[in-house]
Amino acid sequence: MAPVCADVMMIFDGINKWDLTCDRKWIPPMITSIQFGGVLVGALIGGQAADMMFAVFRFVIGSTLGSYLVVSMFPVEFIGYRWRPILTAVPFWATGVCFLALVSWLLRDWVYVHLVGISTVPFLLGWFIIPESIRWLTVKGRLDEAEKAVERVAIMNGKTKPANTREILEKICEEEKHILDGDKKYSYLDLYRGAHLLQISIVVQIVWLFVSASYYGFAFGVGKFSGNFYLNLFLMNILEFPLCIPSIIIMNRFGRRFFATISFTLSVISCLSVIVIQKLVSEEELHRGTMITGLSLSARLFTGCAWNGLITLTNEMYPTVIRNIGYGAANMAARVGGIIAPHIFSLSDDEMVPYIIVIVILSISVVMVQFLLPETLGLALEDTIDDKLSGSDKLNQNSKIEEDRGKLTITAL
Repeated sequence: MAPVCADVMMIFDGINKWDLTCDRKWIPPMITSIQFGGVLVGALIGGQAADMMFAVFRFVIGSTLGSYLVVSMFPVEFIGYRWRPILTAVPFWATGVCFLALVSWLLRDWVYVHLVGISTVPFLLGWFIIPESIRWLTVKGRLDEAEKAVERVAIMNGKTKPANTREILEKICEEEKHILDGDKKYSYLDLYRGAHLLQISIVVQIVWLFVSASYYGFAFGVGKFSGNFYLNLFLMNILEFPLCIPSIIIMNRFGRRFFATISFTLSVISCLSVIVIQKLVSEEELHRGTMITGLSLSARLFTGCAWNGLITLTNEMYPTVIRNIGYGAANMAARVGGIIAPHIFSLSDDEMVPYIIVIVILSISVVMVQFLLPETLGLALEDTIDDKLSGSDKLNQNSKIEEDRGKLTITAL
């Protein structure tokens, strides 16, 4: 007779449906890794352009997720540097996960939870509403479309289109043609052109891999925390809301890299506190489980804040012509971390210490490695690879897009 596994959550999910418990408990982490493999493929495609069938569909779901991840840096093209941290600090993702926790708690059936995902279909209409990147259209030589996009943005903001818009766009386009000597199709190889871009790309991808492994390690391990699973999942994300405004202020005043460093430091302190409590506080202590859960949620929270700072930093480091590709490559590295993450919390069934130590090591590594990246606070976005190959971290006074009190304005050269 097969042994009865006591550590089973009473919900009608895939684990119960296919009896993925006890001696088959290795399968759920593997399925999650397969989904993140799909996210990796989706990030690759999007940047550049138990049951086997169950695993295949999880892979497909992951592929679509990876493809739309690159959309998150699209608004960077339209706003000034002081407003860019808002794109990552405002907890849109956390809001979605909070709703996921609520929906899962109410429905208790994985089939219905997946069907709720259909609610995102209306957002496809954004294709007909949101204008294309003005920078991208210009460097690609599609000046008529770029000028229409400028006019459309001006109307939406209650402004008039600058009289010299066409002249400025033509100069930007001609400069790009002169640099590239013809129509250039960019690829992932362009991320490694020159020592400066090579260093940035390698460091960014290492950092994203480590951060992702830590972040999703906590997310996938929420079931191991004491207390209600759904409440813990909800708290893990709702706690990001109070830090929204402070995150924006710190990133704009002290820099994106500084914010990430402070956040990682707080995460490491929380993780080390978990280890201390796990080893020194008796299991009979009434609030031991609550303290461990609270500190683990705090570590996950600060890791998420650090990632927000790194997202802003990454978006601002790459020039327009390869920004999508750079962000897609970073997401590919992050999905490798996501593939590893489910297995981090499988290191031990009884103690949290082994995987907490792994997360501490990853976090400290990120803090050290990220200092190889340039700080982007106050810098204008670069348009071409030639701008980046110069390796200059000074504000480009000849930039075609000038930051003016938080507003993006096209100026004469």
